[in-house]
Amino acid sequence: MVGKVIYKENLAGKTWLIGIEFLHEVMFTPGQFVSLKVSDEGLRRSYSIASLPGKKFIELVVNVAPMGIGSKYILGIKIGDSVEVLGFLGKFVVRFDELTPEKRLIFIGTGAGIVPLKPMIENLLINNKFNGKINLIWGMRYETDLYWITELDKLQREYDNFCMEIALSHPGERWPGVQGHVGDVIDKISIEEKDTIAFLCGNPEMITEISDLLKNKGVPSSQILYERFA
Repeated sequence: MVGKVIYKENLAGKTWLIGIEFLHEVMFTPGQFVSLKVSDEGLRRSYSIASLPGKKFIELVVNVAPMGIGSKYILGIKIGDSVEVLGFLGKFVVRFDELTPEKRLIFIGTGAGIVPLKPMIENLLINNKFNGKINLIWGMRYETDLYWITELDKLQREYDNFCMEIALSHPGERWPGVQGHVGDVIDKISIEEKDTIAFLCGNPEMITEISDLLKNKGVPSSQILYERFA
């Protein structure tokens, strides 16, 4: 598909929000990603979709800190530019046929791993009226890296079954939340073993560490889904 950049905004630090509009409404499953053509030679980079389906546009949230070819492409594009989009890809999605009100869903993301998790949670709460327990655990380094706090806090206030915890590994002195890593939060919440489904998104080391932690707490491997961000 060919889309057009309709807005570009710096969310925090090295993180940018890009809006891409198409001629027609696009349908996908929250949690999926697209592949953008980022060079004249045809090189591609994949980015999770940060918005909900059923509109004529999608949003991407990209951390450009690596400053690779994809990062430089994102920094260089301007409003009105055309972009070549391959999508929609990936199987990191909520399987609604397996959900019951007794299920507890835990979403765990580090860094830009929050990007696919937010629309997955919004889709559950807003569009599908899921009333089982949902926990979001987001790990970052610094407070200045955070974004979407207002949106996530609004969800937490409006839905009693949704709870969010943010863990910072290098917080400021006045940080009121968890100091540490996502695993520290998991140790503090109840895990209902076979009724827990976990969605992990982040770097490979986190995926391995948290998967092992959840398995040791009795969560079956088949109920731990993940998307690795290099």
